[in-house]
Amino acid sequence: MKKLIVLALVAIVAYAVYRQSEIRDGAYTAEITNPIYVEIRMRVKAPGRDIDTAIFGKMASTEDCELRSERVWKKVVKDCPTCEFTAMKCRNDLEQRYLRLFDNTPIHSTYLSFDRGSRYERDGRMVVYGLTSDEGDKICEMLKKTMQQGYTGKVTCILASPQ
Repeated sequence: MKKLIVLALVAIVAYAVYRQSEIRDGAYTAEITNPIYVEIRMRVKAPGRDIDTAIFGKMASTEDCELRSERVWKKVVKDCPTCEFTAMKCRNDLEQRYLRLFDNTPIHSTYLSFDRGSRYERDGRMVVYGLTSDEGDKICEMLKKTMQQGYTGKVTCILASPQ
């Protein structure tokens, strides 16, 4: 049961990130110089266990951020009865502890780093909490493989720093 829930989480989150790369309207620049950051937090409730996901992305503008959030992430919740958004915000800045993820700085959890490969994609970081170290590494590798099927940018797992 535990593995099934974790696999469902992986599939849902990977699908949403992949779908974000397919959005083709909005602001498309070769370079995003003054990003608006999206912060999305989602919880998957499972019997005896909650798995929390934090996703941070660099968007081209507030409109770009809101468009992607509305079209993709809200659909994910409709398709996942055990998923619950705990936060979804478009903001001008991020706290330093989250901003450092864009430098691929290791933290206490393994996380997925994805850097845009085309003007249609966005840079993002995804951290899944509530997993053991081994589970986190495995989930990240699964997410990476799934994302690489439709995302042209660089996708990397940043391994957790030693405790």
